[in-house]
Amino acid sequence: MHGYVFIVFLKIDSYRYINIMYVFLLLLLLLLTFISGYTIYKRRVEGNKKLWQQSIALIISQAIFFTDEEDGGVDITYRIEMLLQNSMFRNCVINELIQAKKNLSGSSTLNLKKLYEILELNKDSFKKLNNIKAHIKAKGIQELAMMEQIKYLKPIFRLTNNENELVRNEAQCALVCFYGFLGLRFLNVTAYPISQWQQIQLLNKLNEVKPENFEVIKKWLQSSNESVVVFSLKLATFYNCYDVYNNIITCLQSLSLPIKLNALEYLKKMPKDDTAEQIINHYSFENKIYKLAIIDALKEIGNENQISFLLKRLHDKDDDVKAAAAKCLSCLHPSGSAFLQTHLFADENPWKAIFLQIKSERAA
Repeated sequence: MHGYVFIVFLKIDSYRYINIMYVFLLLLLLLLTFISGYTIYKRRVEGNKKLWQQSIALIISQAIFFTDEEDGGVDITYRIEMLLQNSMFRNCVINELIQAKKNLSGSSTLNLKKLYEILELNKDSFKKLNNIKAHIKAKGIQELAMMEQIKYLKPIFRLTNNENELVRNEAQCALVCFYGFLGLRFLNVTAYPISQWQQIQLLNKLNEVKPENFEVIKKWLQSSNESVVVFSLKLATFYNCYDVYNNIITCLQSLSLPIKLNALEYLKKMPKDDTAEQIINHYSFENKIYKLAIIDALKEIGNENQISFLLKRLHDKDDDVKAAAAKCLSCLHPSGSAFLQTHLFADENPWKAIFLQIKSERAA
């Protein structure tokens, strides 16, 4: 009886095993079919793109050399009209137009902008602003900015405070593309931090912009958003803005290290007679990073009046502070680096190593 049950069990188990194998093979076949189908689809798309690019290149070349103001001067064939019903083709046209605009200047770029509007591609870009995917939303903003679509300013401005960093960064850059320095008005309302990279991007876009009035920077320097204050300090330094000097002196009292370090960068570039004394007044209350930054700043804006302050720093417990003070003294002291050799402990460590380093740096 037990033997019979065991044989039946083996038969059932073998049937189950065979069924599992069939399911596995079926899934494998489906996977291979999907991969093959997707590969064919991708090849077809790539092939279509190459054909599309030829057609698009013809349209763009016509637009570039067109001079008439009325109809755009572009010969839209029936085939192109049909292709324009395809959203992928329209996206391809947008990408090619933007690439062409980056490489051109003058009236040619105006013609490309006109073509973009004639084909109503601006509507395609605008639709992307409502897409739930952040990268598509950001791409739509970038397209509208590149093609100078200022009429979409309001929806783009609202996105400067979007919770997604990629989206708000593109929206902020778009405003600066539209209005230059005035486009920075989003700093009045932004609630999120502005990253270091984004600050660099914005400054690059402002490279050739010459504002007439810097009064608004004073307002931004009082912002509760630390990154806005840091960026405002960079703007003041970037534009050599002397009118905000007193406001930046006030920033030295901030609890934020990035704010104080950027304030020092401004003061190093645009010092006044009392600037060196102003910055050393805060020295005793600060951390090591800021102390070293103050001493480093004195190398550029200090004078003999700060020598006594620096001599005291030679007795600091921290070797980095000692080294920084010694380097600064070698710049400010009338005897230069020779003065350091008169130090009582000049032949002992860490002074011996510090003085050798200073000597080699000055020789270089």
